[in-house]
Amino acid sequence: MKPILLVLLFAFPSLLLADEAIRPNVLMIAVDDLRPMLGCYGDERVKTPNIDALAAESMLFEKAYCNYAKCGLSRLSLMTGLRPGSIEVYDHGYDNVAKFRERRADAIPMSRWFREAGYETRSFGKIDHDGWDVPEDWSAPPEPGREREMWEIFDEGNLEGETLIADRRACPVMQLPDVEDDHFFAGRMTTQVAGILEERDSKKPFFYAVGYRRPHLPFVAPKKYRDLYEPDRSWLALNPEAPSGVPFFPWFNSDGYVGMAKALGEPMPEKMNPGAAMAFNGMEMRSYLGVPVKGPIPEERQLELLGAYAACVSYVDAQVGRLVEQLEKSGLRESTIIVFWSDHGWHLGEMGAWGKMTNYEVGTRIPFLISVPGKQSGRTDSLAALVDLYPTLCDLLDVKPPTHLAGSSLTSVLDDPDAEVKPAVFHSYQRYKGRYFGRAVKTHEYRYVRWTNKKGGLELEELYDQQLDPNETTNIAVEHPEVVARMAGLLD
Repeated sequence: MKPILLVLLFAFPSLLLADEAIRPNVLMIAVDDLRPMLGCYGDERVKTPNIDALAAESMLFEKAYCNYAKCGLSRLSLMTGLRPGSIEVYDHGYDNVAKFRERRADAIPMSRWFREAGYETRSFGKIDHDGWDVPEDWSAPPEPGREREMWEIFDEGNLEGETLIADRRACPVMQLPDVEDDHFFAGRMTTQVAGILEERDSKKPFFYAVGYRRPHLPFVAPKKYRDLYEPDRSWLALNPEAPSGVPFFPWFNSDGYVGMAKALGEPMPEKMNPGAAMAFNGMEMRSYLGVPVKGPIPEERQLELLGAYAACVSYVDAQVGRLVEQLEKSGLRESTIIVFWSDHGWHLGEMGAWGKMTNYEVGTRIPFLISVPGKQSGRTDSLAALVDLYPTLCDLLDVKPPTHLAGSSLTSVLDDPDAEVKPAVFHSYQRYKGRYFGRAVKTHEYRYVRWTNKKGGLELEELYDQQLDPNETTNIAVEHPEVVARMAGLLD
């Protein structure tokens, strides 16, 4: 190789050249339902040494957000590079996904786009929503695990045997058995991917997407990770009450579980009010065994749940460490871009909610790391959203982006953490199958949410001062009409 080429590669390791052997690889790590409850994000309670080590080699985005706080649409938005309003798939039924793909055949997902650009693209675990993956979009059929792998639980009657896939209504909310990591799918998947990396001899660059389901419910992890924690009252949510100045529907994240509540013998009122909404809030978690379907969750039980969530986070952290270690052992670390993200945030008792599916900070803020060999590490307050990942990877790989992308490349931020790519990020959420639709815009100063009905009429405006009221306890929209008008203008 000529000396001048060596100099260029040393200075610009992400430079894409004709020789496929020197094109950068990508390892994209996705984690389900993970809020920024990590050491690298300043949470001193949770033990995540491996993700923290990765963060030290990455650009850490302090203010990164999902575009829709629900698994399916969030992941579809990320993979296609479209915002939720262009996709219009608000439930997890497959028919609407199929209609979207037919309607927007131009929206080629990044897996297929990079495959056509010469990459070996493979998917392990949960990348697309369960059952939504398309084998033809990858170089090899995706390997998400068994059908309904989400509900993998420990078989207490068969300590050494295979795990079970639980019936959804008979699934315990948490299990923390004394087993090794590979007893559960996350560990076995990590072993599989590590083996592929170890044995890899292809000169074709790879784009491997590895998706961990935990800490999604049920909270299932090996006991040794739960033994790391002794949660006390300081772990409890600082804002367990609903925000003042709003009706029930912005924070009531159980509207999709009406049928489940009825099946569990606690039907929800047809005409909801704030008291009833709070009693049923967090039905995603309440629908599992071991949590009251309705009413207050005892403080002791909340602490057990918080410890189990943290155990799942530490379990995933260990798997991330194994992947990075294998890249290093295989001599691939210096040629591999690592991206780490979660599909949305997660309430742990804030506003009385347990789960995702809100437009609030705790429901939409995510951990987001991009590690590019040769580029500086650091932390940035620059606003970013998951929809920005597709154009960013195109830039880093020097692959011409498709014309349909709605996000913005974040490469300037990777060079300068003080750079600002955009003044705001956007997210949304639909309630009661379109009865209420909330479109949100988040800036450094405010979060504004505009709720409309099926006819497009205004139902409610929310405004929160992110500097003075970071926990979003008080809606100040009425008191600040000039700010409301300015923020609403960003939505139009």
